[in-house]
Amino acid sequence: MPSHHHPLFEKVSLALQTKHHLTVDGRWLEEFLATRGANPPPLPALVSTAQFRILASDITTSLSASSPEQDGLLLPADVADVNVKSRQLSGTVIVQVLDVLDVGSSKWSQVEAIERVERGEEVRGREVIRTIDIMEEEGNNDGSGGVTLTRPPPTITTATTTTNPTTSAAMTSSFASARKISVGPHKLIIQDARGTKAVAFELDRIPKIGISVSALVPFLPGPQGDSRPSSQEDFGMFIGCKLLLKPGTMVRRGMVMLQPQNCVVLGGKVEAWDKKWKETRKQKLNDLIREEFDAS
Repeated sequence: MPSHHHPLFEKVSLALQTKHHLTVDGRWLEEFLATRGANPPPLPALVSTAQFRILASDITTSLSASSPEQDGLLLPADVADVNVKSRQLSGTVIVQVLDVLDVGSSKWSQVEAIERVERGEEVRGREVIRTIDIMEEEGNNDGSGGVTLTRPPPTITTATTTTNPTTSAAMTSSFASARKISVGPHKLIIQDARGTKAVAFELDRIPKIGISVSALVPFLPGPQGDSRPSSQEDFGMFIGCKLLLKPGTMVRRGMVMLQPQNCVVLGGKVEAWDKKWKETRKQKLNDLIREEFDAS
Protein backbone atom coordinates (compact mmCIF):
# COMPACT_ATOMS: atom_id res chain seq x y z
CA MET A 1 0.00 0.00 0.00
CA PRO A 2 1.40 3.39 -0.92
CA SER A 3 2.33 5.98 1.67
CA HIS A 4 -0.66 8.09 2.62
CA HIS A 5 -0.28 11.81 3.15
CA HIS A 6 -3.80 13.21 3.16
CA PRO A 7 -4.63 14.36 6.70
CA LEU A 8 -8.18 12.97 6.55
CA PHE A 9 -7.24 9.55 5.22
CA GLU A 10 -7.34 7.70 8.55
CA LYS A 11 -10.55 9.39 9.73
CA VAL A 12 -12.45 8.70 6.52
CA SER A 13 -11.16 5.14 6.31
CA LEU A 14 -12.13 4.42 9.92
CA ALA A 15 -15.60 5.98 9.51
CA LEU A 16 -16.32 3.93 6.39
CA GLN A 17 -15.27 0.75 8.20
CA THR A 18 -17.09 1.34 11.50
CA LYS A 19 -20.29 2.93 10.16
CA HIS A 20 -20.73 1.16 6.82
CA HIS A 21 -18.51 -1.98 7.03
CA LEU A 22 -16.61 -0.75 3.97
CA THR A 23 -12.89 -1.54 4.14
CA VAL A 24 -11.75 0.87 1.49
CA ASP A 25 -8.74 0.35 -0.76
CA GLY A 26 -5.97 2.79 0.16
CA ARG A 27 -5.14 3.85 -3.38
CA TRP A 28 -8.81 4.43 -4.21
CA LEU A 29 -9.33 6.56 -1.08
CA GLU A 30 -6.19 8.61 -1.75
CA GLU A 31 -7.43 9.40 -5.26
CA PHE A 32 -10.88 10.25 -3.93
CA LEU A 33 -9.54 12.62 -1.28
CA ALA A 34 -7.24 14.27 -3.81
CA THR A 35 -10.29 15.32 -5.84
CA ARG A 36 -11.83 17.08 -2.82
CA GLY A 37 -9.40 19.97 -3.11
CA ALA A 38 -7.53 21.96 -0.48
CA ASN A 39 -10.70 22.78 1.44
CA PRO A 40 -12.68 19.53 1.67
CA PRO A 41 -16.22 19.46 3.11
CA PRO A 42 -16.88 18.44 6.73
CA LEU A 43 -16.02 14.85 7.65
CA PRO A 44 -19.65 13.55 7.71
CA ALA A 45 -20.28 14.90 4.21
CA LEU A 46 -16.95 13.52 3.00
CA VAL A 47 -17.74 10.05 4.37
CA SER A 48 -21.24 10.14 2.86
CA THR A 49 -19.86 11.07 -0.56
CA ALA A 50 -17.20 8.35 -0.36
CA GLN A 51 -19.86 5.77 0.54
CA PHE A 52 -22.00 6.85 -2.43
CA ARG A 53 -19.01 6.58 -4.77
CA ILE A 54 -18.16 3.11 -3.49
CA LEU A 55 -21.74 1.90 -4.00
CA ALA A 56 -21.52 3.15 -7.60
CA SER A 57 -18.14 1.53 -8.21
CA ASP A 58 -16.68 -1.90 -8.92
CA ILE A 59 -15.70 -3.04 -5.43
CA THR A 60 -12.77 -5.03 -6.82
CA THR A 61 -11.12 -1.63 -7.28
CA SER A 62 -12.64 0.43 -4.43
CA LEU A 63 -12.54 -2.04 -1.52
CA SER A 64 -9.47 -3.68 -0.03
CA ALA A 65 -8.80 -7.37 -0.56
CA SER A 66 -5.03 -7.60 -0.29
CA SER A 67 -4.17 -7.92 3.42
CA PRO A 68 -4.38 -11.27 5.28
CA GLU A 69 -6.77 -9.82 7.87
CA GLN A 70 -9.28 -9.24 5.07
CA ASP A 71 -9.83 -12.97 4.55
CA GLY A 72 -12.69 -13.05 7.05
CA LEU A 73 -14.37 -10.17 5.22
CA LEU A 74 -14.37 -11.97 1.87
CA LEU A 75 -16.09 -14.99 0.41
CA PRO A 76 -14.10 -18.23 0.78
CA ALA A 77 -11.93 -18.75 -2.29
CA ASP A 78 -13.67 -22.11 -2.85
CA VAL A 79 -17.16 -20.83 -2.03
CA ALA A 80 -18.57 -22.38 -5.23
CA ASP A 81 -17.38 -25.90 -4.31
CA VAL A 82 -20.51 -28.06 -4.37
CA ASN A 83 -18.69 -30.80 -2.47
CA VAL A 84 -18.77 -28.69 0.71
CA LYS A 85 -22.12 -29.58 2.20
CA SER A 86 -22.47 -26.60 4.53
CA ARG A 87 -20.42 -23.73 5.94
CA GLN A 88 -20.91 -20.29 7.44
CA LEU A 89 -19.33 -16.94 6.58
CA SER A 90 -17.01 -15.94 9.40
CA GLY A 91 -17.25 -12.17 8.95
CA THR A 92 -19.23 -9.36 7.36
CA VAL A 93 -18.84 -9.61 3.58
CA ILE A 94 -19.68 -6.91 1.06
CA VAL A 95 -20.63 -8.24 -2.38
CA GLN A 96 -21.95 -6.76 -5.61
CA VAL A 97 -24.69 -8.20 -7.81
CA LEU A 98 -23.64 -9.19 -11.33
CA ASP A 99 -26.90 -10.83 -12.41
CA VAL A 100 -30.38 -11.52 -11.03
CA LEU A 101 -33.06 -13.93 -12.19
CA ASP A 102 -36.64 -14.25 -10.95
CA VAL A 103 -37.00 -18.01 -10.55
CA GLY A 104 -40.52 -17.67 -9.16
CA SER A 105 -41.93 -16.70 -12.55
CA SER A 106 -41.69 -18.55 -15.83
CA LYS A 107 -39.02 -17.26 -18.17
CA TRP A 108 -41.61 -16.87 -20.92
CA SER A 109 -43.80 -14.66 -18.72
CA GLN A 110 -40.76 -12.48 -18.08
CA VAL A 111 -40.12 -12.18 -21.82
CA GLU A 112 -43.76 -11.20 -22.28
CA ALA A 113 -43.39 -8.56 -19.56
CA ILE A 114 -40.37 -7.09 -21.35
CA GLU A 115 -42.29 -7.01 -24.63
CA ARG A 116 -45.23 -5.26 -22.96
CA VAL A 117 -42.91 -2.52 -21.77
CA GLU A 118 -41.40 -2.30 -25.25
CA ARG A 119 -44.91 -1.80 -26.68
CA GLY A 120 -45.72 0.84 -24.06
CA GLU A 121 -48.18 -1.35 -22.19
CA GLU A 122 -48.57 -2.14 -18.52
CA VAL A 123 -50.81 -4.35 -16.39
CA ARG A 124 -53.15 -3.04 -13.73
CA GLY A 125 -55.13 -5.77 -12.03
CA ARG A 126 -56.61 -7.69 -14.94
CA GLU A 127 -56.39 -4.69 -17.25
CA VAL A 128 -53.85 -4.15 -20.01
CA ILE A 129 -53.13 -0.44 -20.20
CA ARG A 130 -51.60 1.05 -23.32
CA THR A 131 -50.10 4.50 -23.07
CA ILE A 132 -50.68 6.60 -26.20
CA ASP A 133 -48.69 9.72 -26.90
CA ILE A 134 -51.02 12.36 -28.32
CA MET A 135 -49.82 14.73 -31.01
CA GLU A 136 -51.58 18.06 -30.98
CA GLU A 137 -51.62 20.70 -33.65
CA GLU A 138 -50.48 24.23 -33.13
CA GLY A 139 -50.51 26.97 -35.72
CA ASN A 140 -47.17 28.34 -36.93
CA ASN A 141 -46.26 31.90 -36.19
CA ASP A 142 -45.07 32.52 -39.74
CA GLY A 143 -48.62 32.87 -41.05
CA SER A 144 -48.16 30.13 -43.59
CA GLY A 145 -51.24 28.33 -42.39
CA GLY A 146 -49.22 25.15 -41.70
CA VAL A 147 -49.24 23.26 -38.47
CA THR A 148 -46.53 22.09 -36.13
CA LEU A 149 -46.89 18.75 -34.40
CA THR A 150 -45.83 18.83 -30.77
CA ARG A 151 -45.92 16.22 -28.04
CA PRO A 152 -47.54 17.51 -24.83
CA PRO A 153 -46.54 16.21 -21.39
CA PRO A 154 -49.93 14.56 -20.65
CA THR A 155 -50.75 11.13 -22.01
CA ILE A 156 -54.02 9.32 -22.51
CA THR A 157 -54.38 5.69 -21.61
CA THR A 158 -56.78 3.19 -23.07
CA ALA A 159 -57.61 -0.03 -21.31
CA THR A 160 -58.66 -3.42 -22.56
CA THR A 161 -60.14 -5.11 -19.54
CA THR A 162 -61.69 -8.38 -18.55
CA THR A 163 -62.07 -7.35 -14.94
CA ASN A 164 -64.71 -9.34 -13.09
CA PRO A 165 -67.00 -7.01 -11.09
CA THR A 166 -66.51 -9.22 -8.06
CA THR A 167 -62.73 -8.78 -8.12
CA SER A 168 -61.76 -7.25 -4.80
CA ALA A 169 -59.72 -4.08 -4.45
CA ALA A 170 -57.17 -6.05 -2.46
CA MET A 171 -56.61 -8.42 -5.37
CA THR A 172 -56.21 -5.52 -7.80
CA SER A 173 -53.67 -3.96 -5.45
CA SER A 174 -51.79 -7.24 -5.27
CA PHE A 175 -51.60 -7.50 -9.07
CA ALA A 176 -50.45 -3.87 -9.29
CA SER A 177 -47.69 -4.48 -6.79
CA ALA A 178 -46.52 -7.52 -8.71
CA ARG A 179 -46.47 -5.39 -11.85
CA LYS A 180 -43.94 -2.97 -10.34
CA ILE A 181 -41.41 -5.48 -9.03
CA SER A 182 -40.79 -9.19 -9.39
CA VAL A 183 -41.89 -11.26 -6.40
CA GLY A 184 -39.20 -13.93 -6.64
CA PRO A 185 -37.59 -15.88 -5.16
CA HIS A 186 -34.48 -14.67 -6.97
CA LYS A 187 -31.19 -16.25 -7.92
CA LEU A 188 -28.24 -13.86 -8.00
CA ILE A 189 -24.64 -13.95 -9.15
CA ILE A 190 -22.57 -12.09 -6.57
CA GLN A 191 -18.91 -11.07 -6.36
CA ASP A 192 -16.70 -9.91 -3.49
CA ALA A 193 -13.84 -7.40 -3.45
CA ARG A 194 -11.31 -10.11 -4.35
CA GLY A 195 -13.30 -10.99 -7.46
CA THR A 196 -14.60 -14.32 -6.13
CA LYS A 197 -18.01 -15.11 -7.61
CA ALA A 198 -20.82 -17.18 -6.15
CA VAL A 199 -24.47 -18.05 -6.73
CA ALA A 200 -26.89 -16.74 -4.10
CA PHE A 201 -30.50 -17.75 -3.55
CA GLU A 202 -33.24 -15.76 -1.82
CA LEU A 203 -34.73 -18.23 0.67
CA ASP A 204 -37.18 -15.69 2.13
CA ARG A 205 -38.46 -12.45 0.68
CA ILE A 206 -35.88 -9.67 1.13
CA PRO A 207 -37.03 -6.08 0.61
CA LYS A 208 -35.38 -4.30 -2.34
CA ILE A 209 -34.26 -7.52 -4.03
CA GLY A 210 -36.15 -7.81 -7.28
CA ILE A 211 -36.45 -6.63 -10.86
CA SER A 212 -38.41 -3.42 -11.32
CA VAL A 213 -40.39 -2.27 -14.34
CA SER A 214 -37.60 0.10 -15.33
CA ALA A 215 -35.07 -2.73 -15.19
CA LEU A 216 -36.89 -4.80 -17.81
CA VAL A 217 -35.77 -2.86 -20.87
CA PRO A 218 -32.96 -0.45 -21.70
CA PHE A 219 -33.67 3.17 -20.81
CA LEU A 220 -34.80 5.04 -23.91
CA PRO A 221 -35.40 8.73 -23.19
CA GLY A 222 -38.41 10.17 -24.94
CA PRO A 223 -39.08 13.69 -26.19
CA GLN A 224 -40.16 14.69 -22.70
CA GLY A 225 -37.04 13.27 -21.05
CA ASP A 226 -36.86 10.30 -18.69
CA SER A 227 -39.48 7.71 -19.66
CA ARG A 228 -38.80 5.39 -16.71
CA PRO A 229 -41.23 5.04 -13.80
CA SER A 230 -40.98 7.63 -11.07
CA SER A 231 -38.76 6.95 -8.07
CA GLN A 232 -41.88 6.09 -6.08
CA GLU A 233 -42.61 3.20 -8.44
CA ASP A 234 -39.02 2.08 -9.00
CA PHE A 235 -38.54 -0.41 -6.17
CA GLY A 236 -36.16 -2.76 -7.90
CA MET A 237 -32.43 -3.28 -7.70
CA PHE A 238 -29.82 -2.52 -10.31
CA ILE A 239 -26.81 -4.48 -11.52
CA GLY A 240 -23.85 -3.52 -9.39
CA CYS A 241 -26.07 -3.21 -6.31
CA LYS A 242 -24.13 -3.91 -3.11
CA LEU A 243 -25.24 -6.42 -0.47
CA LEU A 244 -23.98 -6.85 3.08
CA LEU A 245 -23.79 -10.49 4.18
CA LYS A 246 -23.66 -10.86 7.95
CA PRO A 247 -21.47 -13.34 9.86
CA GLY A 248 -23.12 -16.73 10.05
CA THR A 249 -24.65 -16.57 6.57
CA MET A 250 -25.02 -20.14 5.37
CA VAL A 251 -23.42 -21.49 2.21
CA ARG A 252 -24.81 -24.85 1.12
CA ARG A 253 -23.36 -26.84 -1.78
CA GLY A 254 -21.75 -23.72 -3.23
CA MET A 255 -24.85 -21.53 -2.94
CA VAL A 256 -25.14 -18.57 -0.54
CA MET A 257 -28.48 -18.64 1.29
CA LEU A 258 -30.03 -15.17 1.56
CA GLN A 259 -32.53 -14.33 4.30
CA PRO A 260 -33.69 -11.00 5.78
CA GLN A 261 -31.76 -11.64 8.99
CA ASN A 262 -28.43 -12.13 7.22
CA CYS A 263 -28.62 -9.95 4.11
CA VAL A 264 -28.89 -6.16 3.90
CA VAL A 265 -29.34 -4.40 0.55
CA LEU A 266 -27.02 -1.37 0.57
CA GLY A 267 -28.05 -0.18 -2.89
CA GLY A 268 -25.86 1.25 -5.60
CA LYS A 269 -25.45 0.68 -9.30
CA VAL A 270 -22.63 0.30 -11.81
CA GLU A 271 -24.03 2.18 -14.79
CA ALA A 272 -22.18 0.33 -17.56
CA TRP A 273 -23.02 -3.11 -16.13
CA ASP A 274 -26.68 -2.24 -15.63
CA LYS A 275 -27.02 -0.87 -19.17
CA LYS A 276 -25.49 -3.99 -20.72
CA TRP A 277 -27.66 -6.26 -18.55
CA LYS A 278 -30.83 -4.52 -19.72
CA GLU A 279 -29.75 -4.70 -23.36
CA THR A 280 -29.09 -8.45 -23.22
CA ARG A 281 -31.80 -9.52 -20.73
CA LYS A 282 -34.44 -10.53 -23.22
CA GLN A 283 -31.99 -12.49 -25.35
CA LYS A 284 -30.62 -14.35 -22.30
CA LEU A 285 -34.12 -15.36 -21.24
CA ASN A 286 -34.89 -16.59 -24.75
CA ASP A 287 -31.64 -18.57 -24.75
CA LEU A 288 -32.58 -20.22 -21.44
CA ILE A 289 -36.03 -21.09 -22.80
CA ARG A 290 -34.44 -22.62 -25.90
CA GLU A 291 -31.99 -24.65 -23.80
CA GLU A 292 -34.80 -26.03 -21.65
CA PHE A 293 -36.84 -26.90 -24.74
CA ASP A 294 -33.90 -28.68 -26.36
CA ALA A 295 -33.22 -30.63 -23.17
CA SER A 296 -36.82 -31.81 -22.84
